Amino acid sequence: MADWVLAAERVYVAAAVGRAGDATAAGAPAAADAGPADPPGPRILMRSDWRTDLPAPDRRAHALAAAGAVASRYLAVGTPRSFGIVVDDDDEAPAAALSLVAHRTWFAPRDLRCASTATGAAGAAALAAATAGRAVSLDEALACDIVIVHSARIRIAPAQLRRGTHVNALTAAALDPELLVLATVVPEAGLPALAAGLVDGRQLDELTVFVLGGAPSLAGFDSGRVP
Repeated sequence: MADWVLAAERVYVAAAVGRAGDATAAGAPAAADAGPADPPGPRILMRSDWRTDLPAPDRRAHALAAAGAVASRYLAVGTPRSFGIVVDDDDEAPAAALSLVAHRTWFAPRDLRCASTATGAAGAAALAAATAGRAVSLDEALACDIVIVHSARIRIAPAQLRRGTHVNALTAAALDPELLVLATVVPEAGLPALAAGLVDGRQLDELTVFVLGGAPSLAGFDSGRVP
């Protein structure tokens, strides 16, 4: 169990009840408030004192992994058996492997599928080696209970997913507009209320999507549908 993931969850709970301190007390800032000096990564975690022992790049990687794991805890099916992880190439393998470490705080996947959007199998093979998973096609990776996306090249449509799938879009993955209509979509600003039990997470077998990194298709999305 990763203590740093549990600490991240506590930051989100504190943000929901107004005890997070500085910019996190009221949740994530609006996009218009985010200036160029803002550190990359989940804003609520990065603006708290969470993991300040790490250098900025490592802190960002841990923040991405922790945010995704917390989102999966409340938005994924209760006992997910299959995990799909998608990268662009082998450069993303370390960050993707860290996402799996974070998820193991609450989950024990039996089927770990690794895929790459790049031509050839180098990215998938590197990820499989780093996670003890198996290299598969992109379609196989997307057909899982939880899908973790560390890819900026993929475009995800609902037809590629199974009923009940939860997707963590941790980079600037493109989300098909139809997916945004059909799925329950939650940005980081929605995590505090979920973690604190102020709003419900998954209900039945709906599609759920957690977004970080400014997914392109989210531009103009009706934020009224987001918790």
